[in-house]
Amino acid sequence: MKKYLVIPVIVLLIFTCKFKENTIIGNAQVVKPIVEEIPFVWEGANLYFLLTDRFNNGDISNDVNYDRTEETGKLRGFKGGDLKGITEKINEGYFTDLGVNALWMSPIFEQIHGGTDEGTGKTYGYHGYWTKDWTNLDANFGSREDLKTLVEAAHAKGIRVVLDAVINHTGPVTEKDSVWPDGWVRTGPQCTYTNYENTITCTLVENLPRYKNGA
Repeated sequence: MKKYLVIPVIVLLIFTCKFKENTIIGNAQVVKPIVEEIPFVWEGANLYFLLTDRFNNGDISNDVNYDRTEETGKLRGFKGGDLKGITEKINEGYFTDLGVNALWMSPIFEQIHGGTDEGTGKTYGYHGYWTKDWTNLDANFGSREDLKTLVEAAHAKGIRVVLDAVINHTGPVTEKDSVWPDGWVRTGPQCTYTNYENTITCTLVENLPRYKNGA
């Protein structure tokens, strides 16, 4: 029975591996197979979405920034998740073990410094969708060096990184965050979605300045 198992094993090696030159060890020749790397194809990617602030806290020293210290509604504040926390899980092989080869991260740009009440108690921009500055990373998530380290760690594991970005609107106006200039955003009227005008030349919700798109 053992003789019949040899043939399929050899065939499998031929079709799945390429071979280095023979290596001489003592009087024996050893052929070392190398598994071919599978090409990355976006259409076949195993994409894992994570909310950066909620995923893993890798650095407790950056949990509070910009004086975001006011009491919030339930689960409406920052909880400590950051870039170092994601890198930690990459290096542990967490995503690899799941078969993930692409990470989709919620926005990490600098968020509004203040909080606003949407009807659920005070809320800070923990989700990353209330951008204040598109040129900076939010200190709660980490530094540019942290992001560089994360991407390098991901690529070393064959994992691509997708950064989310919301370019429809800014963050709400608060006592700490002034409205953007009129030339950049519109602050009203609020959309009612009954015709073209009040779907395009309006704001999605109250106190969420919308970028002007030429309409």
